[in-house]
Amino acid sequence: MSPVLTGADAERQLEGRAELISVARRQHAELEALLSGRRWRRALLRRPELVPALVAQADALREALERVQRRAAVEAWSEDTPVLREARELSARRERLIGLARRRLESLAVVPAHLSMEEVLTRLEALVRQPLVWELNPGEVLVFETDARFHPRARQGEALLPGRGLSLRQRAAPLARTVLSPLVRPLVWPFLGSGRLRITSERVLWRPVFGALQEVRLGTIVEDGIQLEPGSLGMRVVGNRLLHARGMTDAEEVAALLELHRQAPLRGAARSGVRLESVAIFPAKLGRLAGHAVLRPQGVSFIPEGQGARALSAVTGKATSLRGFNAVPVLEALRWLPEAEFDACVARVVDATGGQSWAAGDTRYVAGSPVWKELRIVRGEDTLVGKVEWAQEAAAGTLLREWPQALPSQG
Repeated sequence: MSPVLTGADAERQLEGRAELISVARRQHAELEALLSGRRWRRALLRRPELVPALVAQADALREALERVQRRAAVEAWSEDTPVLREARELSARRERLIGLARRRLESLAVVPAHLSMEEVLTRLEALVRQPLVWELNPGEVLVFETDARFHPRARQGEALLPGRGLSLRQRAAPLARTVLSPLVRPLVWPFLGSGRLRITSERVLWRPVFGALQEVRLGTIVEDGIQLEPGSLGMRVVGNRLLHARGMTDAEEVAALLELHRQAPLRGAARSGVRLESVAIFPAKLGRLAGHAVLRPQGVSFIPEGQGARALSAVTGKATSLRGFNAVPVLEALRWLPEAEFDACVARVVDATGGQSWAAGDTRYVAGSPVWKELRIVRGEDTLVGKVEWAQEAAAGTLLREWPQALPSQG
């Protein structure tokens, strides 16, 4: 008959591995409790030694757990053997911990499926310890900034479709609207889904009213990494981190700007901090066709209304799924380019959108009215009429003074 193996005998046979498992149990329990908390990022920052210590012993711990399981099977250890019980408890805790760590990391970045628990924890700690700042860094240029607000009517169409894409909490909304909404809406409505978004020469940042600052570096945004959420006014950006902006009524335009600034020809162009001044972009009509005009020293170009997607594709050379925006944000973004590149891109936009370009020498500017009231340019029997907004009045005036031949207004 085989002698009964005591807990002390098992620990002696394991040559220190039992102590390693006991220490690891305490470390894993502490890290699991830390990551389960609401303020887990702050807690992780206060314990800088915890993840490195756990990662450092990963290989030894795996070997120890395998040794315990192997000896327990070969020698038929009792289920009550302390070291076996601790090993199984630790293995179960590790399964819970890797799931928890992955969820925390997935809130900050894309997580490949093959990562081990130690790799997930290492990436998680690195992202948490990397400081994010709203202020511009030295040499960084602000390209765009918007204040996003949640607008109640923007989601009505989706809400009228019962159950479509709605969670249990959202399906309970009618009761909440009936009972609670009249009381709490005036207090919380301005803040739901709101925040500020910035695009700089290096980054896109989202600062929500509630929650932590989010950032993705432009150069790391992956192909198809700018994703709009239909009906939710949300935008998700995937790069070195994850960014999730909500409540944006201009999400399509913002997404178009990000697509432009993350790739050629605009990638890094804003770092100079210089925008092309000898240009005016303003709403106009060519005959009965509405659109926008681009006024330059050598002529004027006209791009029809609703051609934002084609304008974007003409500049980037890639198809886009974005819709619902005009070409204006694309044209304005091109002003970060040098003159020759600007003109070449505008020419591609005109070709792609079915617009027209007129050389200054082939046209006549009808002088008389201030440009904010009416700017009229004729070529043969065709007439382009527009109004220049105040921000570009000076540029338009300077450009038109350089144009050859001006006709007085015919009244």
